[in-house]
Amino acid sequence: MRRVSVVSDLHIFCSRSMWSSKLHGIEEAIKISDVFVLNGDTFDFRWSSSKTLHSTFEKAIEFLKKLSKINPNCHIHLNLGNHDHHAGFCKMLDELEKELPNFSWHPYYLKIGSMVFLHGEPTERKMTHRQLEKYRKRWEKKKPITEPVINNLYDLAIRTGTHVVLTRLFFTKRRMAKNLLWYLQNLGLGPDTGITDVYFGHTHVPIANFRYKGVSFHNSGTAYKGMKLNILRTLIL
Repeated sequence: MRRVSVVSDLHIFCSRSMWSSKLHGIEEAIKISDVFVLNGDTFDFRWSSSKTLHSTFEKAIEFLKKLSKINPNCHIHLNLGNHDHHAGFCKMLDELEKELPNFSWHPYYLKIGSMVFLHGEPTERKMTHRQLEKYRKRWEKKKPITEPVINNLYDLAIRTGTHVVLTRLFFTKRRMAKNLLWYLQNLGLGPDTGITDVYFGHTHVPIANFRYKGVSFHNSGTAYKGMKLNILRTLIL
């Protein structure tokens, strides 16, 4: 049996994230896991509080190096999301993968046995993989947001819970599962291929074992202030 743990949407480097308070739980999970999946938006280059984009990349690489040292027998997998998918960072991840034997990175998704891990942008609408690639390219061109007014508005939305209410209204469980399954079937990873569980992020709403057309869907939530984050664990043969 292999022990797998997964967490998404830490949004490290964003001032709205409480990721540092979750770090102990992540480290403890790595100690007892054979596989640990960081499932997208682990880092936040869009809302980074660092001075330059490159310095943020360097800090992200150091963070991954530290995680890899916690348990050399645990393989760390980094899935990218819309907030941490950047060509410059991907080049650094290529080098890191060569350096660390227990680290791998994946731009879009990871399949382990009957489980699929992906960040989850296709929850928004029916999306082919080619459309997802274009979506990510648009995000990569966006510059980090430093304007105080925009940051303050987002802070207010988080503080008042508006973000949670709007997210739950738009991202219903059935809608998310339906759109994700459509995307996976387009990839050739539908239920008929033996897929039983899908782990995703992006929506910031925790979900456990939501069944749709024979597949279970799971979301660990987010480290954003006032919101819930779960480290999800499972066992595979």
